[in-house]
Amino acid sequence: MDRKEKAREIDKRLVKAFGQTLPASERDVTHELIHAVLSQNTHRRNYNLAYSRLMEAYPDLETLTHAPLAGIEAALKPGGLAKQKSRAIKEILTWLEEERVDCSLEFVREMSVPEARRFLTSLPGVGPKTASVVLMFANGRKVLPVDTHVLRTAARLGLIDEGTSAEQAEVELEALVPPGARPRMHLNLVHLGREVCHARGPRHEICPLNPVCDFGQPRD
Repeated sequence: MDRKEKAREIDKRLVKAFGQTLPASERDVTHELIHAVLSQNTHRRNYNLAYSRLMEAYPDLETLTHAPLAGIEAALKPGGLAKQKSRAIKEILTWLEEERVDCSLEFVREMSVPEARRFLTSLPGVGPKTASVVLMFANGRKVLPVDTHVLRTAARLGLIDEGTSAEQAEVELEALVPPGARPRMHLNLVHLGREVCHARGPRHEICPLNPVCDFGQPRD
């Protein structure tokens, strides 16, 4: 089967295995961006803890914007990479205050997806995956963010070539997956990567995609 047909079959099997998983978030765009920055290269338990600590210490954007860098870094320590992430968050909020006055990114909702991606990736510490995560969770855009789990599983499944960059994989996967299926495909591939298709020791015996997976096929 070609890759588009395979993508449809994978989506169908993932929905059957994991359900109609759809993103749900009540955060505004700025808070979603902060949360997405904290999630980079960090286990979800740790970045959720870091976000909670940050919000406890600085409960509104104005307070956070004027917080000392050292205070932000201290709040973020449980999430890892605290120095790097605190600097990125401080720079983003400082820029917003200078350029937009109210530190709000809600104007991003009015942009097209390409415009929003270009703008968000121009901000400190924001790459293509982070930008797409913000658009998907905060604004309900029909995009397919590519993190390490999506990149690994998509390559093993044969939806993209081995060695494809995350940025290029996003382009290719969005061409294969219909807009309405992109958010759930992202979330279900992340679930697959976390629970079944591990980087080391993938659990082929319980994988719902074995019949359509290149990596899972028997080898001579």
